[in-house]
Amino acid sequence: MNDTIIQVKNLVIAFGNFKAVNDISFEVRRGEIFGFLGANGAGKTTTIRTLCGILNPTSGQVFVNGTDVAASTAVLKPHIGYMSQKFTLYPDLTVKENMDIAGSLYELSQPQINQRRDELFAFIGLTNVPKGPVRQLSGGTKQMIALAASILHDPDLIFLDEPTAGTSPQTRQVFTR
Repeated sequence: MNDTIIQVKNLVIAFGNFKAVNDISFEVRRGEIFGFLGANGAGKTTTIRTLCGILNPTSGQVFVNGTDVAASTAVLKPHIGYMSQKFTLYPDLTVKENMDIAGSLYELSQPQINQRRDELFAFIGLTNVPKGPVRQLSGGTKQMIALAASILHDPDLIFLDEPTAGTSPQTRQVFTR
């Protein structure tokens, strides 16, 4: 059995003449926690977006969960969760409405959404779910809800792009559980 869940070979991502990612290769095994460290503009987010099938590689090969990302993102998407570095929630909708939309994107039934939402909120310690629009919430609460939305469908693999940016030390502890 192959335990490799991510395999990147000679990945190049270019925008015109600018190479945002220049010939990187790496593997991640199932169960490992893998992180990118680097300065702003080093290509971390660009690489993550490519691993998620949002961007296509200029050259090289990218396999995630056994799927060639460039060939079939539709096969890949149900198996991954992605939390971008920017707030991804709809600010004028409530927490429940945001979670319902996230669940519907993965074709979960309403009972599945409700059960999974309750489990995730209990896990992150969100016991009093705010009723108003998401825009009224603190940055940390938004990030915790965005994390819950990104894993609502119970993916095999999760990509977190600076998930604790703009959060308090207490909120950061939620992300290390």
